[in-house]
Amino acid sequence: MTRRITSAVNSLVTNLSRRNALLWLGGSGVTTALMVGTQKEVSAQNNKELKLVNPPTLYDATRNGYSHIAVTPSRTRTVYISGQFGSDLQGNLVSDDFEQQLIQAFKNLRFALQAVGAQPQDVAKTTILIADYDQSKLIPLGREISNLWGYKPPANTLIPVPRLALDGMLFEIDAYAVIPEKGN
Repeated sequence: MTRRITSAVNSLVTNLSRRNALLWLGGSGVTTALMVGTQKEVSAQNNKELKLVNPPTLYDATRNGYSHIAVTPSRTRTVYISGQFGSDLQGNLVSDDFEQQLIQAFKNLRFALQAVGAQPQDVAKTTILIADYDQSKLIPLGREISNLWGYKPPANTLIPVPRLALDGMLFEIDAYAVIPEKGN
């Protein structure tokens, strides 16, 4: 099983650009965790910004679009954003199409961040749920992640699921953000 997963990962990296290659594997008890950031160790003391860390003892997966470790600075408040999906203001799905739901879910995530005074760079961790997952869904996902975070995406877990909360719902993303306290 591990060789099959490694082969699929290597194939994906070969076939996708650095910007769009996202190697989140999950489900069936198998999780592959990769990370991006710097190869330097980071001390959490006296840091005023969220730090993404890629220690030399872990695989540097910068090209894969997510981070292993997010170190939150002191004197911040944590914001937990519930799973956002491809909904309009009435809570209806905007489309039956995966990519359209994904794009709307990312718009909704931006709206949620703005509502609490957070920016995309304040996001430390996301969890992504994809119904009826296959690797082709990584391409539009990579595009949206790149649009929101560029080459400094937060820590992430992607979980393939058989279905989500609503009939026809294909994508969901939640987020944890850290915001400096007022006056800091």
